[in-house]
Amino acid sequence: MSDKSRGWRFPRAVLNRFLHCAARYVPMMPSCRARLHRWRGVRVGRNVFIGSEVFIDDAEPDLVVIEDEATLIARSAVLAHAYYPSHLQKYFVESGNRCGVTIKRGAYIGFGAVILPGVTVGEEAVVAAGALVTRDVPPRSVVMGIPGRVVRMLDETPSDKADSTEAPKGPAQ
Repeated sequence: MSDKSRGWRFPRAVLNRFLHCAARYVPMMPSCRARLHRWRGVRVGRNVFIGSEVFIDDAEPDLVVIEDEATLIARSAVLAHAYYPSHLQKYFVESGNRCGVTIKRGAYIGFGAVILPGVTVGEEAVVAAGALVTRDVPPRSVVMGIPGRVVRMLDETPSDKADSTEAPKGPAQ
């Protein structure tokens, strides 16, 4: 049990769970969802879009930073800390660490993506739908897959990439 769930902090923990459930499931404008997460302790910037059913760490919301103009699409998840039962803690050096997650300015987190503890998603980076992000995402990159891997940098245009890697296509003679 977290220190935040003990003693006088228990009412705050219950309130945070209630706010989290409201932000996830009650139909409302995304700006209202951002406000509810701010009340929980998540550091949310301006013009942030948070879709329905987005899970942002329940136990340690204060470890999550979402900068201005970031987008989290429906059913994505942000986990900011790791907890292992006492019988497994000896196997994991990072057990009990408060890692946190930072989603930088303009980043886009796709449907069903999962961001694990200790990750920073770079500025204007795109995390594709369903990706499992286990390490930092470079700025202006596209990450997809399980585990998430960089598949493209946004500084290069699709036509530049196609021109440099493929032979010209034309009618066969």
